[in-house]
Amino acid sequence: ILGILCMALASPAYLGGVHFFLFVATTSFIATIIWIFIYLLGVREALTLPIHWILTELVNTGICALFYIIAFIVQLISSISYTHHGTYIAAAVFGFFNAAAYSFATYLLNVEYKSSRTTN
Repeated sequence: ILGILCMALASPAYLGGVHFFLFVATTSFIATIIWIFIYLLGVREALTLPIHWILTELVNTGICALFYIIAFIVQLISSISYTHHGTYIAAAVFGFFNAAAYSFATYLLNVEYKSSRTTN
């Protein structure tokens, strides 16, 4: 929901920083949808490939969190100079909330990864 709000509030990209913010929001949203379908359809259990799923999701979520942190800062800086900046600032605020959510998910996945490493 936060990703959809970020994309909707920043959607008419008139400024340069908004383009990067929309790229990060859209890419992270698509990656999250892919991970939802991996869990929903049971792809993890169906594939017998030697993929460490928790580590893969940890890296993906960490990259999304890092890029969201950079993107909301760029979005906020670029929207301050724009005269009609209400929706762009709101997009930056929701980008901050999304960065916090991805950062917390990265922390939880890191805890899960460390506990799975010690049991193996």
